[in-house]
Amino acid sequence: MNDSSILTTLKASENISRRILEQAEEVREKMLSEARRNAEEIIARARKNAEEKKRKLIKQGVEDLERFKEQELIKIKMEYRKRVYDHVWSLIDSIISAAISALQKIREQEERYKAFLSKAIANALDMVSGEEIILHIDKRDEKIVKHLIKPYDGKRFKIIPDLTTVGGVVIVSGDSLQEVDETIENRIKLQYKTIREELYNLIFGDLNAGDW
Repeated sequence: MNDSSILTTLKASENISRRILEQAEEVREKMLSEARRNAEEIIARARKNAEEKKRKLIKQGVEDLERFKEQELIKIKMEYRKRVYDHVWSLIDSIISAAISALQKIREQEERYKAFLSKAIANALDMVSGEEIILHIDKRDEKIVKHLIKPYDGKRFKIIPDLTTVGGVVIVSGDSLQEVDETIENRIKLQYKTIREELYNLIFGDLNAGDW
């Protein structure tokens, strides 16, 4: 190979090497450009995801706070309602106790008490059958009761003054199978729930006094 051929070969080799380097540089630039674009997209998505997560967390926090506030408000309402009802029922029980205490003086109203006792005996006798009747009474009522049973012909009465009562009688059949308690205390006991509700309505108008 002469010198001319060697120079030609070297120049060709240089040209090929230069083109390879230029192509490599182009590939590198494309790769860098693609990497930068991908990085920007990744950063943008990351920011978007972070903002979305932040928005959701804030929303959840607000909802949790509102739910907590609502729960606390419900607790406060329940506590308030309980205190109102406790106070109201305590007041009503005091009224009933005062009424029972006032009834202790019913015997002082002789004619009124005699009418009550007469009706109590009549009611009891309507529910107790048999010729022999036992009357359990308060000793203070013995004279009145003896007078009130006189009209009941055909029945044998046995009076036992063993009660301590605001007023009334307990009547039992001779065989002890039937018993009717017509005392004031028993009447109040039987009607206690109704009396309390009637007093509640009288004071507050309805049963929702504890509501907001």
